[in-house]
Amino acid sequence: MLNNDPLIGIWWDHGGRLAVFAETIDPGRAVCGICDSDFAHDACWHEAAKQLSLSSTREYFDVPRGRVMWHVKDSRSVILHGNGTSRDRLESIASKFQLSNWRAETDLHYMVGEDAETLWNFL
Repeated sequence: MLNNDPLIGIWWDHGGRLAVFAETIDPGRAVCGICDSDFAHDACWHEAAKQLSLSSTREYFDVPRGRVMWHVKDSRSVILHGNGTSRDRLESIASKFQLSNWRAETDLHYMVGEDAETLWNFL
């Protein structure tokens, strides 16, 4: 990560601290025009919890989290997030992932709190 090219990966945000797992974009690995990382929240949680000073016994999905992907055709990144992520935190996430051309999209998968419980009760 020595250059300023945009990165892809996953993140958590807790108490103004970010845990970021990022990698460089490889357009040759794009699926349907989208570059995504192989990082999984459940697999990275133990290390993320340490970075956030949280117990790794806490559920990873109770902490605001999301994913950053890159669209090959648009040369644009997208930050997927839930209801626990404010605009100023999105700006911080964009900075950590070295994003200059990006948009944010709410993804039900990343909801936390009552919104997540409502969703799971609906399903």
